[in-house]
Amino acid sequence: MVTIKDVAKAAGVSPATVSLAMNNNAKVNRKTKERVQQVAKELNYIPNARAKALVQKSTKMIGLVIPEIANPFFSEMAQAIKDALIDSDYSIILCGTDNNPKLETKYINMFKSGLVDGAIFSCLMPTNQEFVLDLACNNIPIVFIDRPGVDEKVIPVIKSNLKDGAYQLTQHLIGLGHKKIAFIGRIDEERFQGYLQGLQEAGYPLRKTHLFDHSFTYDHGVEAGKAILQSKDRPTGIVCFNDEVALGLTQFLIKSGRRVPADFSVCGIDNTVSRHYNPEITTIDVPKKEMGQTAADLLLKMINGQKIREEERYIHFPVTLIKRASTGEKSVSEEKEMNKLD
Repeated sequence: MVTIKDVAKAAGVSPATVSLAMNNNAKVNRKTKERVQQVAKELNYIPNARAKALVQKSTKMIGLVIPEIANPFFSEMAQAIKDALIDSDYSIILCGTDNNPKLETKYINMFKSGLVDGAIFSCLMPTNQEFVLDLACNNIPIVFIDRPGVDEKVIPVIKSNLKDGAYQLTQHLIGLGHKKIAFIGRIDEERFQGYLQGLQEAGYPLRKTHLFDHSFTYDHGVEAGKAILQSKDRPTGIVCFNDEVALGLTQFLIKSGRRVPADFSVCGIDNTVSRHYNPEITTIDVPKKEMGQTAADLLLKMINGQKIREEERYIHFPVTLIKRASTGEKSVSEEKEMNKLD
């Protein structure tokens, strides 16, 4: 491995001059700086990251904390953040929490030790809010994506209107003639509030038998599907927490001999995997790339000491209903036939 001493010897300068030149320090004249950098390039010299960070007082690293690395929603958003950081010479430390508060706390403590110049959180357990606020108070820039819960005057929040998304899906199913509409997802979350608003505006009652309090994975969709088929009060329309849940539910129903949308109309949220399967799933498009880009730009602005405008502290992105083949009009005759099965 090429060392700083090798570069110094080849360039005819001291190791200290190499260090200053590689960090574009004004103390080194232009000709010497160019010669040192050219020699370093020819020798494939890679500066020590820790030493460089000490000189520049910057790690050139940004922490990104997400619940699931494999989830398409978060992977698309992470890609957008990475792309937005390329020109700024920043790299990402990607941290998946698997919804484990202890793991999330571990990452927060890592950031607190000076590992990163700033962090983007797209997950945050309620128990860790004080820890993140402590990070912010220690002058570590932080941006939240789709995770409200703290004062945006302290930490900027970038959100998509998920309540409106679930509301649009519920309205869509109601417009197709569905009256028995179920919800699969966390009932302590804003998507449920959008679903509830849609029912209330239509004058439909909230049926506890149509609530399936699950999280957001494919397997949770399968579990909900089993519960739905065992229920005596089956819904005909179903709003799912996200596309992963909708996909798990749809594939389970089809494998169980049910038809989508003839027997069950299924909707998702996110617009990730929904278009890659048969039937293609009706969903809500969330502008993941735009949100990731905005989060990265805002964080860089904070890292560089630029003032954040009031309107940048809470940025709300609208969502869009995309109608696909997994939803259709409710047929009375088909509903009766479906309830005879099993």
